[in-house]
Amino acid sequence: MKKILFLMVMLPMLLFTACSSDDGEEGIKAQKLPPINNISLNYHPSEETVSLPRDVESEGCIINLKDNSYWITKLKLSGKTISFNVLENSDIETGHRFDTIVISYKNERIGTICVTQARQPISTKRLVWAMSSAMYRYLPLSVFDMSGIEMTKAIYNLSKTTNGKDNYKNYPAFAFCIEMNHDPENNMEWHLPSLYEMKAYSNAQSYKGTPFYQHNYWWSSTENKLNGNAFCLYSESTATIGAVSKGGDWWVMAFKNGKMEK
Repeated sequence: MKKILFLMVMLPMLLFTACSSDDGEEGIKAQKLPPINNISLNYHPSEETVSLPRDVESEGCIINLKDNSYWITKLKLSGKTISFNVLENSDIETGHRFDTIVISYKNERIGTICVTQARQPISTKRLVWAMSSAMYRYLPLSVFDMSGIEMTKAIYNLSKTTNGKDNYKNYPAFAFCIEMNHDPENNMEWHLPSLYEMKAYSNAQSYKGTPFYQHNYWWSSTENKLNGNAFCLYSESTATIGAVSKGGDWWVMAFKNGKMEK
């Protein structure tokens, strides 16, 4: 009987001890942050800040770079603000570079921010609109006028729409722009601009003094409905009215979301 009474007294104590240990400091977990928009930058050096939904520093969180990239510097967490500097992107071979800022609490990831930086938007050499092996070098891709983003997306999706018979790499002027995007499948920011977007940028004024003035001729994404050839832009003040062969090699300038990034 004494043994039974002893167990009845000790059991609640054991249960209390087990439950209280789960509620201790070791059991505390930081609440995960909601998805944070990616940061997409041009090639210029810059100082960046990101405002988080709450003060994670006071919760004991820390931040670090997933790949420890040299071009992101002075990374700092202050309350609910993350700040960092970005060096100029002088790489002309790779379309973009990226790294991920990781926000963590006791080695548990609670949030991430992807930082991407594109290369310079002007090609370093002349490029053809379409190679001779491209399915749409001698044919129009669309019978409708499309924006630069729409046309660039159509070129990017050729591997799907042609069952692998064609792909965007057969269209160098477009490939130059597509490869500046970190996630072209879901977010085609950088694109080959349409003729109308290039003309709208000038707003009926001379192109002199703008990046267009660096070269005489530039590719646009616009096609001629009759023969499928691409239009070009003359850098002084007006666009050419005639179509030209997609096999010609001209300069390329990528636009971002329909606008020029100087």
